[in-house]
Amino acid sequence: MDSNPISFSIGQRIFRSVRAAIVYERSVIKSSERFSLESLYSPINVQLISSEKLPSVIDDDYDVIGVLGQPSFETSKTYLEDFGCLKIGFYPQDLFMSSFELRRASLRYLTATVTCPGSSSLVDLLKTTVFHFYESLTLPSLLNIDLADVESIAHGVGLSFNVSGDSSEEVIGRLPPQCYTARSALLHFTCKKDVTLEEVYKISKIISTRKTAEPFISDNPNDQIKIYKRIRLKMGLRISQAGEGSFPGKIPRISLTGVLFGLKESQFSFL
Repeated sequence: MDSNPISFSIGQRIFRSVRAAIVYERSVIKSSERFSLESLYSPINVQLISSEKLPSVIDDDYDVIGVLGQPSFETSKTYLEDFGCLKIGFYPQDLFMSSFELRRASLRYLTATVTCPGSSSLVDLLKTTVFHFYESLTLPSLLNIDLADVESIAHGVGLSFNVSGDSSEEVIGRLPPQCYTARSALLHFTCKKDVTLEEVYKISKIISTRKTAEPFISDNPNDQIKIYKRIRLKMGLRISQAGEGSFPGKIPRISLTGVLFGLKESQFSFL
């Protein structure tokens, strides 16, 4: 699955050859929060850039740029066209529910947008979905998601989810219903050392083949037909360490962050 070479290291940590950055609006993140976030992202080699400084890095050769929320998008969109890399907008749920068309319109400047239920603020967003997305790209893992994987799947308006459990059955039982109608997905697993590949593949297979569709309820015949079609997915898997990254306390035995694409507007009403 991994075709990118592991090409450099900083200190004792080895990184994959991916240049990554996140654009944020300085006015919506406190200085104390920025310091904490920089401490979180620096170890995974991701640069945080305030939107006001974006023009000064146009000549930098980034592979992927994340845009954090609507304020960042509004202040940086005129410069985004000058970047030829992958560009993805990340939005908390409360900034999305009444603005599906607004997200769609932003695709003029972005490759994809991702709505993140469960994240009530931009800071929460950076500590969960966004962190795991970048972690899967920049750190060597047992299984890696490549930029080519993201480029082939991340198009249009997407939806993220975060579920965890002590067993594959527990995680499967917590999968959102949108898993059964999405056309494609990126999955990032963070697991304890005792988790087997069989357990991880059991979860991914349920998603890819839609063999357990009981949580999905819809009166739309087209939606019912979709649950029998396979989904395109790419998967990353890494072993988490105590006190690392977004798990400063107790580490879930199996944690899954997914981003789903190919959903219709009506399927966001399940949130």
